[in-house]
Amino acid sequence: RFGRFMMSRGFANAQVGQYREDIQGITGMTVTKMDAWQSVTTLFLAVGAALSCAGRVGMHGSAPPGWYCALFSGCIFMSVMFNGIALWLSMHASLRAQCAAVS
Repeated sequence: RFGRFMMSRGFANAQVGQYREDIQGITGMTVTKMDAWQSVTTLFLAVGAALSCAGRVGMHGSAPPGWYCALFSGCIFMSVMFNGIALWLSMHASLRAQCAAVS
């Protein structure tokens, strides 16, 4: 009778170990993907900064109309804003997954 109890206890411990391995696998995959996304959004932010700080559009020819420059600048600044939000959320997701892996 005690042998069966210990055997079932061993099975329960093995099952909990499998759950922990599953959680570590899921959180590890999330951390890896979010770290890659952080690199991508950082590069997009660098491109957005280069486009917004380059000067006026049409530097080597006649200046484009003001509405076109405003549209261009607005699009660049909105992309920088959304990339900044994406960077913040990917950092948050990566840290949350790391915290979930250890708790």
